[in-house]
Amino acid sequence: MRAASVGTADDGRRRRQPARHRVRDELQKLILGGQYKPGDKLVQQELARNFGVSQAVVREALLELQVHGLVETIDNRGVFVGQLDIKTLLESFDVREALEGLAVRLCVNRVTWDETSRLHDLAEWMCSRGKAGALDEMALLDRGFHQQLVRLSGNGMLIRLAESYAILGKVIRLGRDPVDVCAEHLAILDAINHHRADRAEQLMREHIRAARKIVEKQIKGGTFVPQWVG
Repeated sequence: MRAASVGTADDGRRRRQPARHRVRDELQKLILGGQYKPGDKLVQQELARNFGVSQAVVREALLELQVHGLVETIDNRGVFVGQLDIKTLLESFDVREALEGLAVRLCVNRVTWDETSRLHDLAEWMCSRGKAGALDEMALLDRGFHQQLVRLSGNGMLIRLAESYAILGKVIRLGRDPVDVCAEHLAILDAINHHRADRAEQLMREHIRAARKIVEKQIKGGTFVPQWVG
């Protein structure tokens, strides 16, 4: 089994991305990783100096993070780190279920066998890393699998909507059995390959509902701890 080349592709994208995206990604990592706490003030001049960019670039990055709820602007006081909203986190699963169910339905008439073969390799590699105990890498590969299916849908509106909840997915590391997750991924790909749109959507919806149930159980039991992944 060959290793998926997700890391290399991500590295290349990071080198080509605009400065505001680099600052946005670094800031979200610091926020979700806990270096910046909810309620902390984010001073644009200081951030610009730390990142070696202009205040205009920092301002644009903060506006993007505000859209995703990671920061908030308070009139006459400045920009502050937002509070992770559990209700919003759970609602994102409802949105994911609808959008990614639609995405795989659209994939049925668009995706080639070569593309699903690469996704098959990615699913197998994710399983391998999970069984080896590399849970952060497993979560990163899992997210990449879902993002790639959304992109392959070819629907620009759907892709943009999916980006709106992508950050929330970065705080979740479920710890599901990698064999179970892999089996669900492969079943979805099999349905796509055999042009079974209804089945592909059903399987994707069930897959996302299973993840939501785990988060709900952790929240109810007081054991849910947001963990920034990758």
